[in-house]
Amino acid sequence: MEKIIKNCKENKDPLRVVPHAQGFHFYTTVGNYCGVSARSLEEFANALRYICYEALIFHFERGDFQNWIRSVIGDDELAQRIDDIKMCERHLAAESCRKEIEDAVRIRILQLEVANSPLCIGI
Repeated sequence: MEKIIKNCKENKDPLRVVPHAQGFHFYTTVGNYCGVSARSLEEFANALRYICYEALIFHFERGDFQNWIRSVIGDDELAQRIDDIKMCERHLAAESCRKEIEDAVRIRILQLEVANSPLCIGI
């Protein structure tokens, strides 16, 4: 369980809700906000389900998801998982890309919840 937590920045709980200003704000192009924001990994995973294709591809190709997860959420491991999707599966269809990213986020949320559960803290 230590490894799960180890890859998170010190003093940052990756499952926390951040202020709106630090949230992830989805755009379809530079300056064209699509009206969706996420302030936690849970909100981010939920937003991935319904954001438009243009916003998904815009941020995915720029590495914005990984940058936010790494710098604001503080989870290097999840950011790397999304980097790996980007490098290995760059030509995925939009829906496959969406699913790969959402699955990586949801799996990581579960890992962090288990690692933070009272049953694991004493291990």
